[in-house]
Amino acid sequence: MTQFFIFGASTSYGVGGEHGGWADMLKHHLQTYMYKKGGIGEKIELFNFGKSGAKVEFVLETFPFLLDQYDRKDKTIILLSIGGNNAKAKGDPTNFVSTPEEYVAQMRQLLTELRLRTPYVIVVGGGSYNESKTNPKISPMDGTKSFFTNARRKLFNDRLHSLCTEMNVPFVGVTIPDDVWQKTCLYDDGLHPNDLGYQYIFQNILKELEKIGV
Repeated sequence: MTQFFIFGASTSYGVGGEHGGWADMLKHHLQTYMYKKGGIGEKIELFNFGKSGAKVEFVLETFPFLLDQYDRKDKTIILLSIGGNNAKAKGDPTNFVSTPEEYVAQMRQLLTELRLRTPYVIVVGGGSYNESKTNPKISPMDGTKSFFTNARRKLFNDRLHSLCTEMNVPFVGVTIPDDVWQKTCLYDDGLHPNDLGYQYIFQNILKELEKIGV
């Protein structure tokens, strides 16, 4: 049995995708592989534990329990997409949730702990924002004001990419130019991908999975 565990925030959950996010696309792909005529049968499971608004701390606190409850101790693949909510500011444009140094330290701890469970850990990055809609952005859940900027996104994304390179953790990033991404791959809220954006990320994840024989 091969198991996929997805940890992260709103883009892991799939906010902004009319037909779901990249995790839903991956599940559909795997379901087809298993259950189409002549498929391999029930040999893969996928669990999506993405939560809107989640930060690194949330994943650090929750993943051990979730793996303890769900992991069948066979081939485990973890997809991790987290950090946008650490990079943002809350209430005031200068009231940042985390410094880059705090974020890198927490991600180092998280990746270290995850790799004690499985060698198959893949980090998934994200694309740029339309700041006219995200700086600030009003939460549809509780009405609070947050500030998402491309400068902070790039700073945290670059630090994360460097950390993954240092730790030899695969990193699936977005290489589409920012202006093209914002014009064609963003949902109306200016923050989350739309179907086209999620499809792009999903296809890049598939390429990484092929390297580990999935």
